[in-house]
Amino acid sequence: MLLAASLVVGLVLLVTDDDPSGPPCNGHAELCSRSYDEVAFAATHNSMSAAAERGWFFPDQPDGIVAQLDHGIRVLLVDSWYGQRTDRPGVVATAGSRRSDGIAEANGEFGEIAVRAALRARGASRLAPRGPITPYLCHAMCELGSTPWLQSLEDTRAWLDEHPREVVTMFVQDIVTPEDTAEVFTEAGLLPYVYTPTSRSPDRWPTLGEMIDSGHRLVVLMEEHGGGSAYPWLLQGFDRVQDTPYLFASAADFTCTANRGPADASIFLVNHWIDAKTRPAAHALEVNARDVLLPRLQECEAERGRLPNYVAVDYYNRGDLLDVVDELNGF
Repeated sequence: MLLAASLVVGLVLLVTDDDPSGPPCNGHAELCSRSYDEVAFAATHNSMSAAAERGWFFPDQPDGIVAQLDHGIRVLLVDSWYGQRTDRPGVVATAGSRRSDGIAEANGEFGEIAVRAALRARGASRLAPRGPITPYLCHAMCELGSTPWLQSLEDTRAWLDEHPREVVTMFVQDIVTPEDTAEVFTEAGLLPYVYTPTSRSPDRWPTLGEMIDSGHRLVVLMEEHGGGSAYPWLLQGFDRVQDTPYLFASAADFTCTANRGPADASIFLVNHWIDAKTRPAAHALEVNARDVLLPRLQECEAERGRLPNYVAVDYYNRGDLLDVVDELNGF
């Protein structure tokens, strides 16, 4: 009996989170014992801006957030804005005090002529806003494309319910206040999922296995305004994240130069897309190819001394993003 008990104990000790036959974390059992900041994740830039979603001009992705999650994307870079329904069905007007900022951002990014043409095509040049102002996912101007944030978050919660061994991250470029962000996450039923750092070790990231076992497997980062003590799960993004520049006219212009965030930030975001609104899918096919993407990530890891944790691209389905991220993780 003693021998049998010893064998059982030995077998239990041998079955660790590194056991490739064990339950997976983000698709691989070997990732379960790695801390969050030791893992590379596939990310999408402007995740909400999708060609397959009705009403989006100048899309950066082929399809919506749930489809991206289904295909293996685990970090969603989204923009939150205030919007208001209008007298034109399906068209949302940018609302709130930052409306003028959105117009200026859209004109600067897409060009005034393109913006005016898009607004005319939508019949959005003269809109009569109606109803309450609520949070939307928009890119600069909600008139050029919008997704109700509550609906998107409810869809994300349903996806998390169906995929209990996946850790997901949202990095929000936030116009919506922390208070209103917390309200929409609460209404969507996501609070049981959100990750909150412990007070004893606020800078230590748990392992993926620990996050999955606890159920707190949704990381929420805010570019501008974290939640402070009121909403400690709304993490101040660029306190914890450092990144690269994100305005590149061609693949030849890619650099790994430090951009936002402190040099000792534990998470490294590599922005890897071409800033051109003509033929974005074709550009993505070029720069997401393994022979372009992997060497750049290796260069950035060597130059910055950190594993690229968030690998953010446009048109994630073009090229080799998921295979390259697997390679970064050792698979």
